[in-house]
Amino acid sequence: LKLCWQQCSCVNFTILFSPAGSASADIVPQTITAHVTETVVLPCRITVNDELPTVEWSKEGLKENITLLYRDGCETFGMKNPGFHYRTNLLLNKLKDGNISQIIYNLRVSDGGRYHCRTFRGRQWQVHAIIILNVGAMPEPKLTVVPSSPGGGVTLECKAECWFPEPDITFHDDEGNEITAEKPTRGPGSTECFTVTRRAVVQTPINSHRVTCRVHERKLNQTKKTEIYIPGISDY
Repeated sequence: LKLCWQQCSCVNFTILFSPAGSASADIVPQTITAHVTETVVLPCRITVNDELPTVEWSKEGLKENITLLYRDGCETFGMKNPGFHYRTNLLLNKLKDGNISQIIYNLRVSDGGRYHCRTFRGRQWQVHAIIILNVGAMPEPKLTVVPSSPGGGVTLECKAECWFPEPDITFHDDEGNEITAEKPTRGPGSTECFTVTRRAVVQTPINSHRVTCRVHERKLNQTKKTEIYIPGISDY
C-alpha cells in the first residue's frame, strides 16, 4: 500500500516481522544522558555497500515499540508509536556514509529507556547498537522565606518543582555546613516528574549571612543551588 505525502514521494506501510533472538549479545549498550526539551542523537553506524537497507529504531517496553522505520528512501509511519510522530528523524545527509543515527526532538521524561538500532537485509534483522537514554528534568529550585511558627527564627522553604529523577534537598550555611531541616515532602506534580519541598528554621543571626539550598539528583549526578541572605540583628 502506497500513500503520497508532501514529506516524501511515497510512504510504504509494510509489516516486517523480526525473528526471535535478533538482538546480539555481543553489543555493549551505550548510555546517553540528556534533559527535557533538548534534542539528542542516538548513534548508530553501518557499512553501506550499495542500497541502504531498511532501518528500524525501537524502544523496549512499548506496545507499539517502533520509534522510526525508514525503507526505500522514505520514512514509514504506519507502525510508528504515536508519541514519536514528528519528533524523530535520521541524519538524512549522512545516510550514504552509513550513519543511521536517530534524532529525537523536544525530549520528554517518558523518552528515557533502552533503544535498539537494527537493519533488515536479506530476510534477516541485524542489531547494530543498543542505546540507554537517561532523560532528566531539573528546573531551577526556589528558596523563599515563609511564615514562621512560634519560637522565633526564620523559616526557609526550598522547592524543587517537577524534577526527574527525584532529588534530595539540603540547606547549608556560609561555611558549607549542613543545616538541620524538616523531612522533605513530595507534592503534586505531573505523572512524569517529582515536586519536592523542604523547610529549615534558621535562628536570626547577629550579622547577616547567606543560606544555600542545594538540590541534588543522584542517578544523573546533577546539582543546582540557590541562595538567600538572612538579615542580622545588627541590620535593624
